[in-house]
Amino acid sequence: MLARLTAVLVLLVMVLSVVTVIALQEQEVTGVYINSVGVRLPPDAAPLEYQVFTSFKPENRFLDMATSHYQVISHDYALVNEPLVRVDRNYNLIPAAATHWDVSEDGLTWTFYLQPDLIFADGHPLTARDFEDTFKRWADPTTGFDFEWYYRTIKNWGAVVSGQMPLDSLGVRTIDDHTIAFTTEQPTPYAPLILSFSWVTPTHLFEKYGAGWSTKPETLLGSGPYRLVEWTKLDRIVLEPNPHYRGPHKPYLERVVSKLFSPAAQPPMLSSYEVGDVDHVVLNNQAEIKRVKTDPVLRHQLDTYVEFGTTYLMMDTFNPPFNDPRVRQAFSHAIDKEALINSALREIAAPAASMMPQGFPAADPEGLASIQRYDPVLARQRLAEAGYPDGRGFPPMKMWIRGATLQGGITPEAVQAMLKQNLNVEIGVQNTEAKVFMEALYEDAIPFAMIPYGYDYLDPSNLLGIWLSSGRHAWYNESFESLMAIANQLVDDPDKRITLYQQAEHFLVDDVAGVFLWHPLRNELWKPYLRAEALERNDKGSYALRIDKLLNLSTTMYVTNEVLIKPNDLDNTRGLWQWLFGGEEE
Repeated sequence: MLARLTAVLVLLVMVLSVVTVIALQEQEVTGVYINSVGVRLPPDAAPLEYQVFTSFKPENRFLDMATSHYQVISHDYALVNEPLVRVDRNYNLIPAAATHWDVSEDGLTWTFYLQPDLIFADGHPLTARDFEDTFKRWADPTTGFDFEWYYRTIKNWGAVVSGQMPLDSLGVRTIDDHTIAFTTEQPTPYAPLILSFSWVTPTHLFEKYGAGWSTKPETLLGSGPYRLVEWTKLDRIVLEPNPHYRGPHKPYLERVVSKLFSPAAQPPMLSSYEVGDVDHVVLNNQAEIKRVKTDPVLRHQLDTYVEFGTTYLMMDTFNPPFNDPRVRQAFSHAIDKEALINSALREIAAPAASMMPQGFPAADPEGLASIQRYDPVLARQRLAEAGYPDGRGFPPMKMWIRGATLQGGITPEAVQAMLKQNLNVEIGVQNTEAKVFMEALYEDAIPFAMIPYGYDYLDPSNLLGIWLSSGRHAWYNESFESLMAIANQLVDDPDKRITLYQQAEHFLVDDVAGVFLWHPLRNELWKPYLRAEALERNDKGSYALRIDKLLNLSTTMYVTNEVLIKPNDLDNTRGLWQWLFGGEEE
């Protein structure tokens, strides 16, 4: 008994010590720490020497999107270069280089007004001309920009890229040093959202150094919140606050360190996180995700959310057998999506009811959930009504897939088995090289396929637009086309746009343009001492897509004084408490 009383006293002393330390830390840091660019950190921030964020990034060639979007060091370029606008966690546009913007009465011209005193990291003024030159460089056919397709809503963009029209005909025009206008081919309400991907290249540096301007600290003198101070190939990139930055997104962190790795040799993500080498990792290994979810500490640091993408079955609805909607309905009711998730896709996917996932603007998966529900009895009934009782007479068919991956290799076999079991339909699997697959897709030469698709920009027109007759699928629905045509050009009524897109998606799902299977899940570990707007739930109570948050909101990230507390001490305290009073730890 005496031993237990002594232990209680020891416990109380330990708890009081921890509480005292925390209290002293909070007292010490409140309103005290001002970082190197004059930002007063939040009251719970750790000292400046702890304001460092470290993560893994795949090695690539540039930190300038104007050279190659697909060869930049992931997301760091968004910190060293400033776009016209950024996006908050609720997908609202917020000022960046531009303070505000407006649209002409005809909905064709968007005008952006720049902050008047912006400069690059070498002190050179940033003007509207730098933005115009950046866009013209992207559209120049001699550039061969790999992301040019993204901007084809800009007037004459396609004709300029193909060399049919001169650069001066591009719908991008400098009005004065602080004003730039973009003219679109037709009214485009999502044009400003697209222009959040507008990281400016300094004209004077590009003219002096060419594409190599973005490859070393001495010449990469961008306009963003951070500046490059170190780049060691296949080792690390180090960013620090840009003292010349005059935009609205001044950074909190003192250093951002990206540990670089070759995509062909991925480092041990989880173990690196556990030993404290990095503050954030993305987990793709199902076994590791399962282990983390059962770990009493790590499970509280896991952030799992639905990515904005969808894997679906595409059918050629212009030709038999899929020109009969009853066949398409049969296929939609024959697939048990929950079983797919609980087998091959456990931990890495969530079942889909529609094209737009939960949380995406205008998404209404709950309202559409019952339309393509799993119902094998109804599936067989619909197939019989279409003239294929018990699968008899159904033509030989192969499911095209693009590349053999976990989701693209194992799950087709599972879908194949379900169609055999529930419809007695024999479906083969044809794995096709990506280039051949895409060419056949756009030529309506694929009768049946499993296709993954991820969003390009945060607007319903993107995920739904691929189903238009001008898109990439052999499907046409007059009601869908009409609703999309109105919504895609409705500049002045965002609420009505959302309603129209929701109505359009109902026709998409109900007519079984595709069978919507799953949305990918993203699993990330974040150290508990990190705070950022990017890590907060949005107004819908969910986490927005992290990639956009890192691109646009990571400047608000900081390290709290929780980093000063020794985890082992707290663990010992919890263990002693359990020994004294019994019961399971939470």
